[in-house]
Amino acid sequence: MHVFYNIYFLFVFNIIYLYILCMNIGIKIKELRAELGISQNELGQLLNVKQQVISYYEKGDDIDASKLATISSEYNIDIRYFFSDKPLSYFRETFLEPNSASGVIIPFGWDDLLGEISCLNHKQLKILEALVRTLIKEFTN
Repeated sequence: MHVFYNIYFLFVFNIIYLYILCMNIGIKIKELRAELGISQNELGQLLNVKQQVISYYEKGDDIDASKLATISSEYNIDIRYFFSDKPLSYFRETFLEPNSASGVIIPFGWDDLLGEISCLNHKQLKILEALVRTLIKEFTN
């Protein structure tokens, strides 16, 4: 009889643990959206789900790990953010790589992009520079 109660206890404990884990991931998704200024609809488009599904995720419904990986990849956030109690700022600051030569912070994962940029000729670089400066002005206003 004791074995039955032990198994039952473990079963109930696992259900409660999974529920709490899903709730925490939902809260993290909601915090991430707020921090990045994106709507449930925009996140739904990224994940190929309806806005209502994002709402369910945020309320603690199960979400596939592949969807968390998609969010992490799209917004350059370490996937451990969803399973940690640390704020988003920790994962943005901690998982960025500084460029020691200039002291400029380069976002984690941008190595390939910078490699491609370094292959452009001078004229292409000037066009890209003008475009990026225009976008930065637009985003900061």
